[in-house]
Amino acid sequence: MGAEDKTIVTLDQKTINKIAAGEVVERPASVVKELVENSLDAGATEINITVEGYGLDLIKVVDNGIGMSPQDAELAWKPHTTSKLRTVEDLDSIHSLGFRGEALASIAAVAMIELITRQKNQPTGIRLQVKGGKLIQKEEWDGAPGTIVSVRNLFYNVPARKKFLKSSSTELGHIIEFVTRQALIHPEVHFRLRHNKSELLNSPGSDNPLEPFISIFGVELAKKMLKVDYQQGEVAVSGFTSLPAESRSSRSHEMIYVNKRYIKSQVISEAIEEAYKTLLMKNRFPVALINIKVDTSKVDVNIHPTKREVRFDNVSQVFKVVKEAIVKALESGDLWRESKGLIKETPKTPAKIEQAIFTLRPENGTVTTSEQKLPSEREAEDLTQQFPEAAPLEGDLQTNAQLNFEQPQNDSLSVSVDGSDKQVTARLRSNSSVIKLSDAFWIRPIGQVLKLYILCETNEGIAIVDLHATHERIRYERLSTAYKASQIAAQELLAPLSIRLSAAQAAFLKDHLADLEKIGFVAEFFGGNTFLVRKLPVTMDIMMTEADVNDFIDEVRKEVVKLDDLNDRIDLMLKTMACHSAIRGGDVVNLEKMVQVLTELSKCKKPFTCPHGRPTILKIPKKDLEKHFGRVV
Repeated sequence: MGAEDKTIVTLDQKTINKIAAGEVVERPASVVKELVENSLDAGATEINITVEGYGLDLIKVVDNGIGMSPQDAELAWKPHTTSKLRTVEDLDSIHSLGFRGEALASIAAVAMIELITRQKNQPTGIRLQVKGGKLIQKEEWDGAPGTIVSVRNLFYNVPARKKFLKSSSTELGHIIEFVTRQALIHPEVHFRLRHNKSELLNSPGSDNPLEPFISIFGVELAKKMLKVDYQQGEVAVSGFTSLPAESRSSRSHEMIYVNKRYIKSQVISEAIEEAYKTLLMKNRFPVALINIKVDTSKVDVNIHPTKREVRFDNVSQVFKVVKEAIVKALESGDLWRESKGLIKETPKTPAKIEQAIFTLRPENGTVTTSEQKLPSEREAEDLTQQFPEAAPLEGDLQTNAQLNFEQPQNDSLSVSVDGSDKQVTARLRSNSSVIKLSDAFWIRPIGQVLKLYILCETNEGIAIVDLHATHERIRYERLSTAYKASQIAAQELLAPLSIRLSAAQAAFLKDHLADLEKIGFVAEFFGGNTFLVRKLPVTMDIMMTEADVNDFIDEVRKEVVKLDDLNDRIDLMLKTMACHSAIRGGDVVNLEKMVQVLTELSKCKKPFTCPHGRPTILKIPKKDLEKHFGRVV
């Protein structure tokens, strides 16, 4: 359009609808969201979703709700028509999931729609076909009561929109995640989701609020969930949250609802995590399903097209009540447990927080397991006194002795100690050595501090080494070198590790099994959302737990959508696997292990950063120390 054509005009309705569709219909999952929410608002107890071609070819939602009259059906697909609002004042107290009257019109603008509906008290209903926002066919319908909406050829008339979609598995994952969230918060509704004739989710519908959780995540995780039920003033919080031992590496398993509407809220996430503050390590998050019930006039849901963001009248009060609800659940230990094939509440006795420890023995590939209880506060204090965090300095060094680092000939490792008064020979054990990280930088470990770092003496002063980042770099280079040489050896586990995933995780894993096999991670589909991990890379030297696999898949899913190149995807998987197989914060290591880790680091091509770019070593020069303590001006 030239400058001379830039006069103000009134847009035609077709253009208006397409613009509106851009806000409402971002991807296939947006269509599923709008249709399923309409079904729930119609009081449906059975909702069947069928998807073909990852949602681009077909999205079909069938429900047994109240249905629509023929007159309402003809209005439903037109812009700004709704049965859920009458005046602007109604926006102050919204009880339904949908309310704007834009959904069907927006979908109809970019797809072909068939709408079939009949009310239960009417002998016949209506069948409508709409293409590109225009009604092309209308006829009487005498089928079952309820509503059927079929959406075909999504974005057929806006092909540019397809270019901005992610991979097929990613788009399907968004659909699965939405249906999963609805099934979890509406346990009374029977949800079924199928893709290309394959059933992805089947939540049976039950009065038991935990039953959909069991059908999606499995009974083992369900048994580790704590009941949440707390009210203070006008704010009520219900749901369940996990034992501290059952944590995840991201917030992807924190599911937050307001009046059964799924939302994203940094404030509520922080309230949940604040309750776990002394129970979870940094960057670990609980599995939680939390529904906040408040008066609809006290929350504004009309601030974003997706309705995922809300605004509370008194957000500080909501924060306080959510945190208190989680704290009380953790204190009570009110677990849900298995009984006669179902999950039911147990008496309120403090829960034993236990963690299964798996060990892979490289010499024979066997797996052993043991149960470890977390010590009580008094026991923890006793253990702390018995086992100080920092390892002792090896060798008898005089108080005023000064280490002189000399580059050994033939790369042998040695150190001499000169005292100010007399020569002292340190009795250094074989596991205490000076390690060359570069031609100009030599390092010797002294001990572990804060269960996170190695304190070292260097030829330049002192250094603090991040143990996890260092081990991650070692693991990554070892895996990467083996992959590039096509030499990643997979070691078969004596007992396969059975893992139960969410439907979205399972769909992702199915699509990437071949990629994972290239790096020695061999798993097979076992039915439902269960997989058997049969092999792991030999270079990992450890056994991954089910939680490790969950974290691994979540992190790869989050990042792999940005990568089209196979080698980039493989590299991401190698980095993530290296991270999850490395020594973790809180692990106690002896001096021999420190020497081993630093020796392996010295062989790395890039020893001074982890694979994600974080530094491995903080150097503190001797001159800076002397300035700090006033030894030099």
